[in-house]
Amino acid sequence: MRRIPIRGLRPMRLASPRSAPARPFFRTVRGHFNSARDSPFEGSFYDERTDGAVVGVLQPIAFGAKGPRFSKGAVVRTIQKDVPPDALAFGVTLFHEHLSINLTPRNGPLPNQPPPTSDVNLIIDEVKAAQKDGIICIVDGGHPDMGRSLDNLKLIAERTGMNIVASGGYYMERNYPPEIASKSDDQIAEGLAEEARMNRYGAFGEIGENPNAPMSETEQKVFRAVGKAHLRTNLPIFTHNAYGTGPNVPKDAGLHQLDVLESVGVKPQHVAIGHTCCLDDPEAGIIKQIAKRGAWVGFDRMTTVQQFVPDEKRVKVALKLLEAGYANQLLLSSDFTGSRTVDGPMYGRTKTVFGPKLIEAGVKEETIRTILYDNPRRFLAFVPKKA
Repeated sequence: MRRIPIRGLRPMRLASPRSAPARPFFRTVRGHFNSARDSPFEGSFYDERTDGAVVGVLQPIAFGAKGPRFSKGAVVRTIQKDVPPDALAFGVTLFHEHLSINLTPRNGPLPNQPPPTSDVNLIIDEVKAAQKDGIICIVDGGHPDMGRSLDNLKLIAERTGMNIVASGGYYMERNYPPEIASKSDDQIAEGLAEEARMNRYGAFGEIGENPNAPMSETEQKVFRAVGKAHLRTNLPIFTHNAYGTGPNVPKDAGLHQLDVLESVGVKPQHVAIGHTCCLDDPEAGIIKQIAKRGAWVGFDRMTTVQQFVPDEKRVKVALKLLEAGYANQLLLSSDFTGSRTVDGPMYGRTKTVFGPKLIEAGVKEETIRTILYDNPRRFLAFVPKKA
């Protein structure tokens, strides 16, 4: 890949595989990383290969104090309190992760293998590690039909001081509770809005559809319901796409999700279409259409072990989107669930792994800051509606 010199970036010294013995990299390497409140990257960063070598050093980068402006009364609603969006300016916000999740695999439950997030002490340790990596806010994308525990989220927030955003909604049809089948979209919407008020939800998400299939009629009903719940609350929405799960997923699935939400009056700027990084779309045709309509483009399976599309391709697609002028609409996260990423740098990976890959590809540091620091809080900020 052609190197593009970037101001403030020390030339990379790639580690030779011979000089870098194989080892579990997040336990041995992570301690060398230092986050900086005024720079996207500082310290060592990871090369997510089997040898786990530290491959380079990113130097501190100074930035001005200017940032996005927010509507009067706008907040980011965490599980503990409402936070002014400007309070999140000095760290990275991850718009789609999982701090508590318990989904039964399609082939049935695994005996004696509880999900990693059921170990609250492990997650607390990992959230503390993410704070050292410069993460300031984490959005949990679970809800009751995904086995999410609000009590666990509250405990994690209390023990770590991390800003944690809880979400509401329904995942996909195979996970819906039985009563969804008989309820109208208005009835579902009213229930979601009330649940959001009671539980201090800061978003609706992740809202999705079954793997290897187009959106079903019942899923369309739920999408309409989530859209109507948004109109009652102003809470932002992020979706789950089935991209990469099989040949029966339409390439325009993300656009169709946006169609359904817009059909009930949702404005695209309040919607993040998720898992677009799993779509094999070398020219970024679909995601540019999503961005052109005003929605957020969610690259939210960054550098996970289960890669539907390799990071190298994801970087190229991201560059296509940035070259088209849509840097202000790109969101990054990793969708950590434990099962497929527990051997890696976990919640910090979006910043410590994928961010440096964009830097190496020539993305300007100001753009990286926009994507990691500004875009997520712009997406999450909303003016609460009175009950």
